[in-house]
Amino acid sequence: MRQLCLASLATAALGTAAEAAAAQPDGISLSGLVAAGPTVTSNVGGASRYGVDSAPYRPNYIAMNGSETLSPDMAAYFRLAGRFLADNGQTVGQLFNTNAIVGLRGALGDLALGYTRDFMFDFLTIPGFSGSWFGGIWGSPQGPFQNFGGVYSPARVGAFDADRTNGEALANAVKYTKQFGPLKLGAMYALGERTTSVNDGSTYSLGALYETPRYGATAVYTDFRDSSTPTSRAHFQTMGLGAKWNIGETTIAGSYTRARNAATNGAIDTFGAGTTVPLGGDYTINAHYQYMKGNAALQDRYAHQVLLKFDKALSLRTHVYLQAAFQKAGGTADAKAFINGAAGPSDSNKQVLSGLFVEHTF
Repeated sequence: MRQLCLASLATAALGTAAEAAAAQPDGISLSGLVAAGPTVTSNVGGASRYGVDSAPYRPNYIAMNGSETLSPDMAAYFRLAGRFLADNGQTVGQLFNTNAIVGLRGALGDLALGYTRDFMFDFLTIPGFSGSWFGGIWGSPQGPFQNFGGVYSPARVGAFDADRTNGEALANAVKYTKQFGPLKLGAMYALGERTTSVNDGSTYSLGALYETPRYGATAVYTDFRDSSTPTSRAHFQTMGLGAKWNIGETTIAGSYTRARNAATNGAIDTFGAGTTVPLGGDYTINAHYQYMKGNAALQDRYAHQVLLKFDKALSLRTHVYLQAAFQKAGGTADAKAFINGAAGPSDSNKQVLSGLFVEHTF
């Protein structure tokens, strides 16, 4: 399975880095997740693909969390976390490729410093609005937008996690969040650390999240300037909106995101709707639909995608689940379907990705 298939995924069970670390009692804890299973892809470049891959819904990871109470209303914490591929044991890039942060939390808010994600992930995916929440990496939009010019695929093309809801971490970040009753506000700035100007290669992100036991809503904006190479001038603007309703144990959510390449004016609008329904007997089903639409700079291509996840909890820490996604692309005769997490695009306008997975947390 290609490395990017787990390069950025997480779900709410992991929580935000600050929340996961801050929730720990004084001391250090070790946690993680291992999940894998057989997968079938209907069409990758014209042929079917069969494999045993790392599971799509949540990433395989190992994390160390620690905290220390400094006073009755202040604590220090840290989190070091890295992903790996269960199918071959390889790490996904650097050692701590998910989080490497230290922070302070207290009555004045939460301040985190280091390598962490922006609010397109923290406020759209973690609370349960985006397709990445309902289906992990397979639910994150990609589609037939190979000329979008994204920077997270190996060739630095395409639209891998164009709207950042799959959770791309940023280096040299300063992140601040503050809770006001049901309202949570956040601001983040990640420095490019270049000598040309303070904004060169820098990213900022702003978000607002409102949650009650029954309703939720969010609004996020991230202005991302790539600093992964010394010469990159890639510049992307993303925004997202979400709303959800909890009816008993059933959740219904909708989201909208827009990702724009400032250099080419190529933009992708994604509209999504999903639900999580408990079926009784420790069974749960997730269903999600999304419509992705490119603008004229992306040849007005589009894609429809449907995802289903059927989960059986064997215990609090072990699950077995069946997941499948279907995508149909259009807009031009040569539009190629491409589900996020697939080993490559289809050579036609259709692609199906399915698998059966075992997931264990510790």
